[in-house]
Amino acid sequence: MNKQLLLAAFIASATIAAPVLAKEITVDFSLPEFSTQDYNKPYVAIWTEAQGKNDTLLLWHLTKRDEDKWLVDIRRWWRKVGRYGDLPADGVTGATKGPGEYSVTLDIGELTAFNLMIEVVREDGGRSLLRQKINSQKNQKYTLEADAEIGNVTINVGK
Repeated sequence: MNKQLLLAAFIASATIAAPVLAKEITVDFSLPEFSTQDYNKPYVAIWTEAQGKNDTLLLWHLTKRDEDKWLVDIRRWWRKVGRYGDLPADGVTGATKGPGEYSVTLDIGELTAFNLMIEVVREDGGRSLLRQKINSQKNQKYTLEADAEIGNVTINVGK
């Protein structure tokens, strides 16, 4: 009986001593300002692509579902993730935002190797699609160069 109690106490202490660490990434980016009369705030999608499992981490779009027919313009995200999921996706969607600096911390769960995809699309504007291979088994920093619709991007991977 004492051996069983001791074994149960050992297993319980080992479980408590090994904390479950949520893996997160922080993405810092900017949306540039355009001097055009008919400026529209861009749609922004950030998602993971990993061996047939694609997950939306962030989606900025019009928040009125019946008025938001433009999600299909985020072409790659729509083909890989959007048309298959329920929208809006709880916890990851939000309204479009204007020019400025942004920092978002995103939960990547238990993914260890994946492509992080960032797509920015603006009505009557351009489209930018950035991709970065990520290995989340160690802390790393990635820097992506600016494109037409997005400024420089910094990705910090932490455990």
